[in-house]
Amino acid sequence: MSALYESVPRPGRFVRRWGHYGSQVLIAAILVTIAIVLRPLSYDSPATTLVPLLLILTVVASWLLMRQHDRRLCEDCLRGLPLNPDQEAARFRRRLRLAHLAGDRRVVVGYLLLLLASNLALDPGPVPSVVGRALWAAVQSTMVYLMLAYGTHRRLQPWCPQCGGGGGDRQDADVPDPLPAGSTS
Repeated sequence: MSALYESVPRPGRFVRRWGHYGSQVLIAAILVTIAIVLRPLSYDSPATTLVPLLLILTVVASWLLMRQHDRRLCEDCLRGLPLNPDQEAARFRRRLRLAHLAGDRRVVVGYLLLLLASNLALDPGPVPSVVGRALWAAVQSTMVYLMLAYGTHRRLQPWCPQCGGGGGDRQDADVPDPLPAGSTS
């Protein structure tokens, strides 16, 4: 089995680092998007087309590299493990619970609909609504916490109570009798 694992090509150092910090890059992309909407770029600037295109490419690449990173054992991730993972999992129990909501399609669809519906708050009129933009920014900024929850779950997954780690919600299995049936001790 290790020969099969070793035959998988390893990505370059830059790609590995990008995957390792993928959730932070996605958080930065979310914040840049919010900033661009709150303070739009000049229409006569080439950045008006270039910046959104770069943001889309950054988001897609970050997501793919982050998912690839999660399939390997990363030395930086091991170095970053807390000395008290059970306490950390208990401390971040809300984030861990939130990370598990992504398994429920109804929640995901509802959240995506909320994100899309918040675009209606952006008034396309000649004078943009400050309240509408603030509402939109508040809804979009929830993705930052979602990415923090995902990153925390990546780091603490072996101790996550919802994943069966940490012993939080787990029930110990019945231990079979070590003596064969019908034997006398």
